[in-house]
Amino acid sequence: MIPPHPNTPQNPPDASGTLPVARRRKGRKKAFFFAVGLAVSDLILWFLLYLGLSKVTGSYNKISVDALLMPIAVLMFCMALIRGYHYRTDFASLRYASEQLISCLFAYFIAAFILFVIASFGPYPTSSRGIFTLAVVLFALLSLLTRRIYWFGAEATGGVRKFLVIIDDALGPVFCRDYLASGQPEQVRHIAADRSLLGSPVPDGTGRTLVVEAGHLLPHFDHESANDYEAVVVAADLSKLEPAVLRRLSEIHFRELPVYSTESFYETYWKRLPLGLVGPGWPLEADFSLVQHSIYTSIKRVFDFLVALIALIISAPIVFLFALIIRLTEGGGPFYSQPRVGLHGVPFTLFKLRSMRPGSDKGNAYTTEGDSRVTPLGAFLRKTRLDELPQLWNVLRGDMSMIGPRAEWVRLVEGYERDIPNYHYRHLVRPGITGWAQVNYPYGASLEDTLQKLSYDLYYIRNFSLRLDAEVLLKTLHVMLFGKGR
Repeated sequence: MIPPHPNTPQNPPDASGTLPVARRRKGRKKAFFFAVGLAVSDLILWFLLYLGLSKVTGSYNKISVDALLMPIAVLMFCMALIRGYHYRTDFASLRYASEQLISCLFAYFIAAFILFVIASFGPYPTSSRGIFTLAVVLFALLSLLTRRIYWFGAEATGGVRKFLVIIDDALGPVFCRDYLASGQPEQVRHIAADRSLLGSPVPDGTGRTLVVEAGHLLPHFDHESANDYEAVVVAADLSKLEPAVLRRLSEIHFRELPVYSTESFYETYWKRLPLGLVGPGWPLEADFSLVQHSIYTSIKRVFDFLVALIALIISAPIVFLFALIIRLTEGGGPFYSQPRVGLHGVPFTLFKLRSMRPGSDKGNAYTTEGDSRVTPLGAFLRKTRLDELPQLWNVLRGDMSMIGPRAEWVRLVEGYERDIPNYHYRHLVRPGITGWAQVNYPYGASLEDTLQKLSYDLYYIRNFSLRLDAEVLLKTLHVMLFGKGR
């Protein structure tokens, strides 16, 4: 029998009843009302800006329902894709600031096309392009300022909550290592999943140790303590937990706090999968949006073809210019080709603008920071991702998609599939010019980096959708503008 925690009430709630706080329901309400509050503030801000600028300019601007409502609808949709209405988003980070500004720029072009191209046909005059542009610029800046003010206010008054983490000797050390590496702001209170761990140090893979508390604590949370905790995380094998513990976790999950398995925590907070829980039957066990003949798969292929065709036409002068510069300044062929692994493991030939000296692929398979094999022009091409423009031809042919896992060199894949269990699952979708792993994890030059990127690739495959692809697209713009390629 599990000893009760000293803070456990002597008369815990009965089966019918009522805990002082239904934490999960409260958390959902908080998220809902926060999103609604920010949405309303964005609407009010847009109306004040657009109508105020129109008023100042007198009769210069033609105000219409389309010009008033359509731009803010597009702006809010793009901001929702980058979690601009989620109360856990770190609005004070430079990363979020850049993503919001980029998403507003993206929304500006979409709204301008709809408003001044599609909706401009007819006998009625369109609204002012200048007022529309100025309103969008001011909205992007002021809505970001609003979110930063909220974040600093919440940080000053809310304090830092904790996770109650149940760990065993298998999943516990892996979770502790990844948690420390993540920079997650919440504190952690560790609970032993097995009595043999009580009072024992648990290695976290970083040279430190975390001491498990001497007691198996699953308290009933009162109003005050529930507000101190974000959630309960089970970094342990559920099948090996005692029945009484599982019953208590069920009560906590449905009546007090959300309870996450290791897998659901990784997906919810870190947007990737823990590789240790991915087994040989993973595609059959998981809830996949991706299936062999899904509608979105067909739509995405049509979209890839059209975008690649248009982008190839537009970028042809740029590719020709850099190809000529490479030929004149460095000699040798301006293009580089290499066998890569594609959909279902079928190899294909990938094309890029050459950024390294001829014959460099015979050395180290990875490029490193300051690699001497990379030419000065090649370093610029890599940072701006312009070296990848010829891959549009691969997309047009169907070898690749615009968005998907990175197409890896055949030489590397042979080693990965030998050393990394279930690595072949990343070939369930077409490789992409950009992807979820590329925008969330820096360029990797080791087996450990490959494992980390695989965890993001598998998350992408499980959550394959238009929303996720749109999020990848916005994050890719961030990477390109701030030069993170290698």
